Amino acid sequence: MRGLIGRFKLLRLVLWIGLTLSTGLSYGFVELPLKRLDSQTYSSLQALHSSAMTLSFFTPECSWCKKQHRILEELSIVCRGINPVMVGINGNDSGYKRALRRMSNEFPAIIAPKPLQAGLENNHVPRIIVVGADWQVVANLVGYVDKASLMVTFQQEGICA
Repeated sequence: MRGLIGRFKLLRLVLWIGLTLSTGLSYGFVELPLKRLDSQTYSSLQALHSSAMTLSFFTPECSWCKKQHRILEELSIVCRGINPVMVGINGNDSGYKRALRRMSNEFPAIIAPKPLQAGLENNHVPRIIVVGADWQVVANLVGYVDKASLMVTFQQEGICA
């Protein structure tokens, strides 16, 4: 029964992100102004999206998130199309900023909006959600993913050659 509930929540998340991102609903998630942690301004996901986007969820005290960030840094040099965006979850502004400084973050960083947090099956981090050029969710990876596996995911989706 618990497995069925977990699958339902994952399906709900994928459908919610897929619908809101693919349709670009008026005043929807894509256009919603989100607080940027790196510049203290507001920006929408639409403004951050290019050919594809990799949402990398982190919490302030997550050591595995820092390791995952390093992998994304390395891959972003090889695969310019992955467009990583750091997404803070389960923390506060000062904790997020401290974590981003420790990571030497150069990627755009936002705070996860409440609707996105509600759509997640759980708040486990690190988590990577890969969104394709057509705004479709192509991968939802929970837990640390090594460089080779992440590269395979990007290559399978045509995000990286």
